[in-house]
Amino acid sequence: LSLRCLGVLLRADLPSVPESARDLGPSILDHLAASGAASNTQSDIVQGCFKTLTLLISHQKFSSPANQNAIMPSFGDDAKTHISETLPLTADQMQALLSLLHSAVREYDHHNSTFGLVKAILSKRYMSSELYDLMDIILKLSVQSQKSTIRLQSSQIFLQYLMEYPMGKQRMDNHLHQIVLNIKYEYEEGRLSAIDLISSVIQKFPLPVLEGHSQFFFLPLVLQLVNDDSKKCKEAVADCISLLLQRLSTESVQALFGYAKRWSQSSGSDSLPMQRASAQLFGIFVDSRPDYVKRGSNASDLVSIVLDVMTKHIPFESESGWELLYHNLVCTEKLNKQMPSLLSANYEIWGALVKLLAYPHPWIMQVSSRIISGYLSSIDPEKMLRDGSESFIVQIPGCLYKIASNLCRQLDVEDIHFVESTSTLAIKTITWVFRAMKQHPGICYDDDLAKSNNENSGEEENSSGKAKDPCLWVMTRLSNIAKPRGNHRRESVFKCFAALSTSCDPEHLTPYLELMIDPVDRAIREASNKMNPDDQTENDPRIAIPKDVLQILEDTCGTEQFLQAFAKVNHKVREKRDKRKQEIASEAVHDPAAAAKRKIKTQHGKKERRKRKVDDKRAMHGSSKRRHS
Repeated sequence: LSLRCLGVLLRADLPSVPESARDLGPSILDHLAASGAASNTQSDIVQGCFKTLTLLISHQKFSSPANQNAIMPSFGDDAKTHISETLPLTADQMQALLSLLHSAVREYDHHNSTFGLVKAILSKRYMSSELYDLMDIILKLSVQSQKSTIRLQSSQIFLQYLMEYPMGKQRMDNHLHQIVLNIKYEYEEGRLSAIDLISSVIQKFPLPVLEGHSQFFFLPLVLQLVNDDSKKCKEAVADCISLLLQRLSTESVQALFGYAKRWSQSSGSDSLPMQRASAQLFGIFVDSRPDYVKRGSNASDLVSIVLDVMTKHIPFESESGWELLYHNLVCTEKLNKQMPSLLSANYEIWGALVKLLAYPHPWIMQVSSRIISGYLSSIDPEKMLRDGSESFIVQIPGCLYKIASNLCRQLDVEDIHFVESTSTLAIKTITWVFRAMKQHPGICYDDDLAKSNNENSGEEENSSGKAKDPCLWVMTRLSNIAKPRGNHRRESVFKCFAALSTSCDPEHLTPYLELMIDPVDRAIREASNKMNPDDQTENDPRIAIPKDVLQILEDTCGTEQFLQAFAKVNHKVREKRDKRKQEIASEAVHDPAAAAKRKIKTQHGKKERRKRKVDDKRAMHGSSKRRHS
């Protein structure tokens, strides 16, 4: 209670505080010794003593401008004289207090008062060997502590010490070396704390000092960027390197950029990690220092390096080396955002990007789609030949067909390989490509593609029609993709139909209504057959989404056109069903054994369906038992 009352008095600006402090300081230390602070720093008395000492040391009566600006000697009689002027404790008493703090800072509970006292001592710029030892402990806690608040406060205290305390070059280098080593700590939380501390040091260091330590920070950070398994740590390291590059002068950035270029040209069995590091660094350079990348031949050199990597990965049969390709594509995306004029006329890169739309790895698909989609969104498909005559879409023969074909391949995947973001980009780009094909069908194919299309189809007349109307080929391909079972695949195609309906003129879609209605109607029929009579079909997405798409098609193309196309689709379905029944009846006569197997299989399927219905009804009523027949 007395400590609490004393704390209230110390917060007041009383003129008697300096005179009483000489007695209060030693008295509080005696309380610490009597309460066993060396072995138990969590008791209320110990914590109360720490709080009172904090108020006493940080009191404004001991913080006169003359004392704040004083340059403190390290040790000896002068130090004791200075302490007597700025602190309410003698040098021996401060040594005893710091020894207690060595154990107190390691405690997880009641750490606020302990760290508050350390900050108060640091604000006086008190120096002793015990304080330096305490700072080493604080640095370890900034990484090794299991509590995030302790890690954060420890980092803040050590940063304050590093920025404000006078120290020699050797001591400074030792501290920086330990900070850099901490980014290799075993656990992710500790590494993140160490990276944040390095970022704070980079941000607050004077520029001349930072210039002298630029490579000291840069090289370990790059090594961690490549080797760290944590996504959060990789992102934090990348941000840290970006901050470093933003603060450095052009000459220092040029030296670091030279490292990245040499790593990209490395060869041998161990060259792949170095090439991946350089590819990630190039992207960071483009983001953080576009002014430097634009200087001289730096940008053209980057484009050459990226194009060389793309060329080596085409043609592709497997996903080997996809990480190097991915980082180079990310660099290409950043280059296209920062310097679009640099890549707009480089048809080799755009041709490679179109081919990479069909790459097996989803990350490569996605970044390639992002780059192409972002580029196409800036061009009006109706005015492409006039405003975008220099575009790779016009200059590369058959480019529109290749883009449409590869994007359809992205949608035609099993549900286990489905990626929502990739599908969304594909739908957006297919919509643009369809509009461009409708306006400019003459640039959709080159001679080799048209010939290949004819040979693969087996129907000369039909293929010729597809070559003349590339939109028919796109709709046929999308319709065929949605026919096999697969919820995500069908949903993607149906969304594509809806996007086309909202962005295209009705007369452009009417000729393809049957192709769009057929898979949508098939999905509704198959989902309805699997549902129980008691189920509410309007709430099932397998039925609700296709019905919404049919409604959009009807609203876009008109009821009359829609009903005619819908009738034709149903007529074809009935014809196909009747034909299948005739084949089954014929099979019973010509191949009784196969007919018997078919009948047994059908009966087994019906039996399993009845079991599932019974189990579903029991589950609805809360029963977990299942009857086996």
